[in-house]
Amino acid sequence: MSQYDVAGLYNFLAHTPESGLRKMLVDAKSFTETHFNLMMKIVRAGGEAQFVEHFEKQDFPKIKMGPADVKIKEKFWGEAMNVWNSRGLLTPAVATKAA
Repeated sequence: MSQYDVAGLYNFLAHTPESGLRKMLVDAKSFTETHFNLMMKIVRAGGEAQFVEHFEKQDFPKIKMGPADVKIKEKFWGEAMNVWNSRGLLTPAVATKAA
């Protein structure tokens, strides 16, 4: 179980127009165009469950990665989490009480 609401993050990323996401997330320092493109490849590669699984394992689905993607792959999840956190997209998971 993740400490974050990863399903909510996935749904936001999957259903928000790319132009809006790009304006919100891409900057010259911590989240470049390459980060954005890799993130969108991961979002499109599968559904919510797959995204959550890759997020928790900090790995990647079977996607085609170019040289720029490979270059940032090692640090991608950490850098993405920092940016999602700073933009308010990565919210703490709400604990559900067992019935």
